[in-house]
Amino acid sequence: RVAESTLTAIMGRMSTYTGKTITWEQALNSKLDLSPDSYSFSDLAVRPVAVPGQTPLI
Repeated sequence: RVAESTLTAIMGRMSTYTGKTITWEQALNSKLDLSPDSYSFSDLAVRPVAVPGQTPLI
């Protein structure tokens, strides 16, 4: 149940960012990686702002 609710929340974020309906399979097969390139105590790079309908599904 926890995994399902977590993926549901991730799908909601993906749908909001892309402006598209995201299927369960699309979310599971996505190559989206939001983790930093390296884990350190330095500043994080600022990601571009997601624009619904323009941001691609990765």
